[in-house]
Amino acid sequence: MKKIFILICIFIFYFYFSPKLFSPVLAIRYSLIAPSGPLVRGQTVRFTINIDTQGATIQTGTIGMTYDTQYLQHQETTAGSAMTTVSSSTVDTGKLVFSGQNTAGFSGQGVFAYVDFKLIAQSAGSTELCVLWAPSTTPAPTNPPAPTNPPGTTVIPLSL
Repeated sequence: MKKIFILICIFIFYFYFSPKLFSPVLAIRYSLIAPSGPLVRGQTVRFTINIDTQGATIQTGTIGMTYDTQYLQHQETTAGSAMTTVSSSTVDTGKLVFSGQNTAGFSGQGVFAYVDFKLIAQSAGSTELCVLWAPSTTPAPTNPPAPTNPPGTTVIPLSL
């Protein structure tokens, strides 16, 4: 009888407390949306970085982008609806890291940032212009986990 009581207590503890103690860690997803249609040399083209927090509430987020400097020249980065502020920093030629902040917190799907480039291609064609990547952080962030779905590749036609 005592063993049955102990088993019932373990059973109740496991099913009542385990979801609260061992809740799953959700990953943030970023996606890259390219401008549509043929592009023309000299025009400013806008790429959109979307975010999906997978149900988590975050106050900060970080994502990297590699772009082809033969075809694009970075102009400006502005915050989307999901972030209050977004800053960009160049970590290498053709590599940017975007850091966003929303002190009130954000949960759900929205626009993380808009990234404007000037198209400087010398000839027409199609090529991979931008790719998202997950920057490594030291020390590990206390807020959001690393993105799960970079790289995001965008290939668009160039019309010159």
